This record gives sequence, C-alpha cells and structure tokens, in this order.
Amino acid sequence: MLNEPVRLPNRAYTFFPVAQPLNFVDAKGNQWVAPARTLTDGASIPKIFVSIVGEPTSPEYINAAAVHDAYCGIGNEKGAMFHRADWQDVHLMFYDGLIVGGTDPTRAKIMFAAVWLGGPRWPDGGGGGVVSTQGAEVIAPDNHAHALSPVPEARLQEAMRQSIRHINRNDPNMPELVDYLWWLQREMLREVARSDDRDSGEYEYESDGYAYEDSYTPEPDPTPDTEAGLPDVSPDGTGTVTDTGSLDVAL
Repeated sequence: MLNEPVRLPNRAYTFFPVAQPLNFVDAKGNQWVAPARTLTDGASIPKIFVSIVGEPTSPEYINAAAVHDAYCGIGNEKGAMFHRADWQDVHLMFYDGLIVGGTDPTRAKIMFAAVWLGGPRWPDGGGGGVVSTQGAEVIAPDNHAHALSPVPEARLQEAMRQSIRHINRNDPNMPELVDYLWWLQREMLREVARSDDRDSGEYEYESDGYAYEDSYTPEPDPTPDTEAGLPDVSPDGTGTVTDTGSLDVAL
C-alpha cells in the first residue's frame, strides 16, 4: 500500500492506493487483478453487518479486500476492472482470497455471507450502480433484478445471524452455502411481498428466474445460542463487538 491516505466523503475509514498490481488466481482458475492505485480501505463487510460480524481489519484480509474493491469498491468506478465480472463471481473470489490470505475457513464463509447479502450487486455483464462496502447501494431498482433493497435492515441483520448459525452448525461447502443464501433471499422477498399485499388480501411473488427458486429448503433454523466464532452480542442482537483487531498493513 502506498503511504498516500485518501479520504472519501461520508466514509468512515481512510483509503490507501495499492502500490503495484495484485494478481490472483481463484479456486476455479480464473485470473483477477487489482491494478496499481486501486483504492481500498481494507474493509469489505457491509456497514449494517459490522455489529454482528465485526470490523474486518486484520492483516490477512487486506489483499482479498483490495482485489474485491477493484471490481466493486467505492472510489474505483473509473478503474479498468470495475464491474468487469458478475457480482456473484466477484464475491466468490473474495472468499477464495480470504482463504489464501490465511483467514479461518469458518470466518471466511461468514464474511462471504455478509458481502453476498449486503454488499454490491450489479446487472450481469457489467454496468449498474455504485456501491461502497461501508454504505448503501446507489442503484436504479429497474436495473437491478436481484436487489434486496426492499428488505428492512432489521430483517437483513436477522438473515445474517441465521447465516452465521447455519455456517457454525453445518459447515456447508461453498455451493451449499450459496444455495442457502439464495433461499434466504427468496424467503425475505416473499415476506416483503406478503407485507405489501396484506391490506388488499392479495399475494404475489415474482421469480427472478434463477435456478434456486423453490429448489432448496434448509433444515429449520435452530434456536439461537452461543456459537463459536461469533462476536459477543447483546440479548437484543444489536451487538457489541469485543475484539475486532486492527488494520496493520505495510505502507
């Protein structure tokens, strides 16, 4: 990282540019690159999940975060790689990068689930909105068929807790985890549709056409309890993170 701190409006963290290109080959053999001067703040967890997951500021996260930011991070919209791959593949690459960087596999799956549920998405084939991993999407709903923006923040946070419990209890492989997250999306959007139609007595859920539709049903969500790998949280679930580490990278 170059010792050239950059502050962006309304962003909690300081960004730094990558000193030289970062090249990464994921588990499928796909090649990814963060060009020199890609901006990263070293944090790729959506803001709404930080109280649940913690701030991802340990050194083993920095390279994965930088490559992820090259494809969808705020400040890199004019970069050569921005939105040059589908959002699903970019988030899966982030998981692979975390593993290569030395992140515990369970922790990496939790961070992946957070980015999948609350992070950037854009129409397949590129284009679309600008997203910060620290803030809300800036995207046109009619250009973004898979947006979870209609889902209330509290419901998204509960979905994140469900995901953490699912990961800790079942240790799913990545295809199984992706199936579970698609199922969560389907259920949340159906809940929103039911809520919207409650006054009229009508209920309509529009499929987005993905193969996961009605093809997966997980085991019933277990009763929440103390799970390994979770930060300490208050009884109401709002969360108080007790040990989040610090961003300690060579500048």
